[in-house]
Amino acid sequence: FNALMTSLRKTASAPAGPAGLYNGFGVSVVGIVPFRGTYFGVNDTLVGINPYQKEKGIVGLASKFACAQTAALCAAFASYPFDTVRRRLQMQSEKPQEEWVYKGTMDCFGKIAAEEGTGALFKGAGANALRTVGSALVLVMYGEIKAALSG
Repeated sequence: FNALMTSLRKTASAPAGPAGLYNGFGVSVVGIVPFRGTYFGVNDTLVGINPYQKEKGIVGLASKFACAQTAALCAAFASYPFDTVRRRLQMQSEKPQEEWVYKGTMDCFGKIAAEEGTGALFKGAGANALRTVGSALVLVMYGEIKAALSG
């Protein structure tokens, strides 16, 4: 907890002031749209065509997990460029504004694409994909609990 408070104080006392705590907030909010849209859209589509959906055993559970994991991976990759921009905007918050590399969200997207190529927007996406297992499990458990409660 001390490290968190130290980090918050350091960022808030930087040249951008307390507003520096919110660098990247806008792009985070915008990034939620492709993530949630892809996440639920892909999952609902795959569940609809899953031939093992009604199975009660391990096959049914594994097929539901496969649908959820595929949806979580698609969503993670669809929204990852927004995370990259958010992180870069946050990282410059502690510097004086005259040292900032990016003037805002669109400037950051443009500079990354122009100077590093669009692939740079996905740097670290592979490691991020490992985090999708938990969200896939949550999606499956939600479906199972909902089915148990409804009947």
